[in-house]
Amino acid sequence: MPVAFWLLRLAIRLLGLISPALAARWVYRLWFQPLRYPEPPREKEWRRTSLPLDVDFHGQRLAVDSWGTGPTVLMVHGWNGRGAQLGAFAPELVRAGFRVVTFDTPAHGRSPGRATNLPEISEAIQAVVRVCGPVHAIVGHSFGVACAIYAVQQGLKVNRIVAISPPDNVRHLTQKFFSALNIAPRAQEIFNRTFETHFGADLWQRFSTEVMARQLDVPCLVIHDQDDNDVPVEEGAAVAQAWPGAQFVRTTGLGHRRILRDPDVIARAVAFIVAS
Repeated sequence: MPVAFWLLRLAIRLLGLISPALAARWVYRLWFQPLRYPEPPREKEWRRTSLPLDVDFHGQRLAVDSWGTGPTVLMVHGWNGRGAQLGAFAPELVRAGFRVVTFDTPAHGRSPGRATNLPEISEAIQAVVRVCGPVHAIVGHSFGVACAIYAVQQGLKVNRIVAISPPDNVRHLTQKFFSALNIAPRAQEIFNRTFETHFGADLWQRFSTEVMARQLDVPCLVIHDQDDNDVPVEEGAAVAQAWPGAQFVRTTGLGHRRILRDPDVIARAVAFIVAS
């Protein structure tokens, strides 16, 4: 565990002993603030061959990249991620006759902002679509799957969705967050009440990938790795089971991120998108 993270946990724990309300307020702010990690050389190389798109979102420019021509496949990264994390899909999709568009969601990667949330990311998805035109398919990873599905619920039209390593509900996400930071129960209760005040008491169902999936008639391929330590494979299986007619593929040995670069996973996703 990095020293800075250990110190953060300790500080939150000590503050929680003195004032659970202040600790909860601090944790609540952290919940909406993604971490920006350095972009590895392979992602820079993928972006080197892309064309930027000019997409305005609330007066600021999102970092958007595109490859190829043809029907559009939009790729949506997960929390703490970057659009180029899905760059390995681009060459195969372009060869199959598609235009690939990916972007850094608000407060991620090269896009502006310090904090964001699921409805805002879904709104940003629709802003990108307004510029790049109709979307044939979406490839989403992790939290990006939930954001993409929410955008579909809000009216986004799409013919196919590939959901990679999706979480099944918000409750599990917050519990992982609490466990990682060792948040005291009283501070957790205050956090949850604040969350419900800002987004509605029904947010646990409204933002649940599993619940939203039950209402969709878009063909879906869910791919999840058995050895995913960030989002357990059981969550992806639950999403696939809830999604009418969804296909489920379980991989092994790829974890939560290497799955995005696996040739077999990419080939399955491309075949599913082409089959429509």
